Amino acid sequence: MAKYKYQEHLVSSNVPAFDKEWQPGQIPPNSGIYRCKTCGDEIALGKGQALPRDHHQHPVLGPVAWVMLVFAQEHPK
Repeated sequence: MAKYKYQEHLVSSNVPAFDKEWQPGQIPPNSGIYRCKTCGDEIALGKGQALPRDHHQHPVLGPVAWVMLVFAQEHPK
């Protein structure tokens, strides 16, 4: 489970981006922390990076499926 210390730097949101499931190798549009729905592992992913293809498999639990937990918002310049 992702943890944080400084609550003032995070804000709760119900944007649909949190509901999308991603498959290994796909490139989500947002930088952030992604969690495997099947096993709970979490990874940090930069903008333009693909979700890992070599994440361990869980034949008993089911296929790897990633969801976004936290996204890093870019400020306009």
